[in-house]
Amino acid sequence: MIIITATFVLSDPATRPEAITKAIPLQQATRDDEPGCESYVFSPDPATEEKVVVFELWDDRDSLHAHFDHQNYFNMGSMFGQVGLASAESKKWRVTACEPVYDETKNARADFFSSPSQVPDDPIVVAGYIDLHDPSERDDLLSESIPFQLATRNDEPGCQMYVFSPDPCRPERVEVVEIWDDMASLEAHFSHENYFNMGGLIRSTSGRESNHRKFRCDVNEPVYDNDRRARADFFTI
Repeated sequence: MIIITATFVLSDPATRPEAITKAIPLQQATRDDEPGCESYVFSPDPATEEKVVVFELWDDRDSLHAHFDHQNYFNMGSMFGQVGLASAESKKWRVTACEPVYDETKNARADFFSSPSQVPDDPIVVAGYIDLHDPSERDDLLSESIPFQLATRNDEPGCQMYVFSPDPCRPERVEVVEIWDDMASLEAHFSHENYFNMGGLIRSTSGRESNHRKFRCDVNEPVYDNDRRARADFFTI
């Protein structure tokens, strides 16, 4: 599996609603029509009004390579080019292990408990979703989560990304993307007040279904090479 994470900073934050609306059919088409696409979400960061956060999960290099030649990819790039970007940063991550965040006893685990080996120094991506039984609760939930998101990003060592955001294609869904430097930083997060505060906020909703996975990654590098070509292979190794 290959993960892509990205952050787009819009030139004008006022254009973000337009960009997200225009992205919806392109996101849905990629999810529905492109083999090997497990996740493809471009969502507004609730804590930063000018940012759009990207999470993609692809089965393998071939499926990602095909995406980079697909009209959906070109249409998405063209749309954001028209809206206007101040900057963009993207990475792809090679996944070596994947398992649920929670074990059979419902404890959050930073170690890969189903794996015969541990690689404590490798980065870990946590990704998943929360589907609210009442979609009307989503806006309030995300608004109230902003202090906890910012505290986690700013105060917890090893946190590279921590975003709970609305999936534009699913009115009931909250998309979750976290990136941690290593096993120790994620383990510390699971004992931190921010983690418990966020969990309490989520449990205050009237009901929900959720799915959270963690991905151990041995290599990460830019999506684009020096010639500005999107690459599905890991060209730096």
